[in-house]
Parts: sequence; C-alpha cells; structure tokens
Amino acid sequence: MSDDRCSKFKMKPFTDAKTAAKYIEKYQGKVSDLKLPICNSLLDPVGVNMAIITEMVLIKGWVPNGYDEKDGYRVYKYEEME
Repeated sequence: MSDDRCSKFKMKPFTDAKTAAKYIEKYQGKVSDLKLPICNSLLDPVGVNMAIITEMVLIKGWVPNGYDEKDGYRVYKYEEME
C-alpha cells in the first residue's frame, strides 16, 4: 500500500512493508549504520506490517535497537543478535 503523506519528507520513509523487507534483505552495510524510516501508516493496530519487516531483520541475524520518532514516521535502528 502506498501512502503519499510520507512523500514530503527529506528522508523517504517506506510506505510498503514488502519494499522495506526487500531493502533489508539486500542491505550490505554495517547493521549499526542502517536507519530504516517507516511511515506511520504502516504501524497498523495488529502489527502485521512490522511483523513482515521484523521477520527479515531476524533472518539477517539482527534485532531491533529502538527508533527515533519523527513527524509522520519512525526511524528504526538495529543491532547484531547476541
């Protein structure tokens, strides 16, 4: 699902869970450098979208390490799984 409300930001938040998961899958940098902007429209009450994204994070051997709240989106951070 696309969301034009997040197209106005300098940092382009993901508006589709599958696109965000694909980005994580292909990411080759250090996990500490990954900053994943997620549009608030993906934060559904059941958590399905974040489950899709988090599944790929776990497959990569990472775990969530918090997020920064922005106007209209969150920037998620990750770290290596211990």
